[in-house]
Amino acid sequence: MIKTKYLLYAFKQPIKNKYIYWYETDDKYFEQSKPPKTILDTNYEEIETIEKDKIIENPWTDWETNDIQKITSKSGVCLNYLKSTDDEYITKKEDLKLLEVYNYLVENFDISETFGFEMIAKWHHMVFDTIYPFAGELRTVNMSKGNNIDAWEWRLDFLRGLPDFDKLVLDITSKEYEDIDDIASDLSQLMSDFLFIHPFREGNGRLSRLIGDIILAKNGFPMIGLNLKESDNYLEKVHQGYQCDYDPMKELLKSKIEEELMN
Repeated sequence: MIKTKYLLYAFKQPIKNKYIYWYETDDKYFEQSKPPKTILDTNYEEIETIEKDKIIENPWTDWETNDIQKITSKSGVCLNYLKSTDDEYITKKEDLKLLEVYNYLVENFDISETFGFEMIAKWHHMVFDTIYPFAGELRTVNMSKGNNIDAWEWRLDFLRGLPDFDKLVLDITSKEYEDIDDIASDLSQLMSDFLFIHPFREGNGRLSRLIGDIILAKNGFPMIGLNLKESDNYLEKVHQGYQCDYDPMKELLKSKIEEELMN
C-alpha cells in the first residue's frame, strides 16, 4: 500500500536502468531530480508515461538546496505533502489538523502535567506531520512578513531565546491560577515571546493559541484560542508584545475569557 501522504514525489519512471522522478503539484507533474532530503517512505509507484497536457515546469524555487525549508513556491508556500501551491487549500488542511489535535489533547493529555518547549515541539509535529516534511523541527531560515511599515523579520538568532522561553513555560505550567487577570498577564507574555522567537517554519500562530488554551484548561478556564480574530487587532497586539508591552494582549485575552465565562 502506498502511503502517498509521506511521499515528496509522485512517481518513478524507469528508463534505461535509471529512474526519472516525477513530482505532482496541483494535479500537474514535473520532472526533477530527487529532493535534497531523504525520501521519507520507500514505497512508490512506477509509471510508463504521463499525458503531455499534465506536464509543467518545476514551480518550486531553490529546489537543489540542502535545506528543505528553503524550497517554496514563488508565492511563498512551503514544499508540502499535499503537493500544492494553493495557500488557501493548505490553510484549510492545517485548520482541520489543528482541530484534530485539539480534540486529541482534550481527551488524552494530562492537564495536571507541567510541560516545556519539548512538548510544544511534539504538538507541532502532531499538527503538521502529514503536511510538511519539517514538522516538529526548529526553523532554519530567516523569515519576513509584509512589505510596508508593519513589515517584520524573524531572524535565526531569535532562536537563542528558546532556553529562556522554555523556563517561562515550565514556570507558568507549574502554577495554579484562580484570577483571570493573573493568567491573562502570564499568557500574554508567553504567547508574545513565542511568536517573537518564531521557532517553527510554519504554524507558529496556531501553536501559540494551542499552548494558551492548554494552560487555560489546566486551570479550569475556557479555551479561547480559536476565537482570536484579525478583527480583534490580534497581530497588532502581538507586535506590541514584541516590544515587551504585554498589556494590550493581556486585555484582549482577559476580555475573551470573560466573554466565554458569560456564555
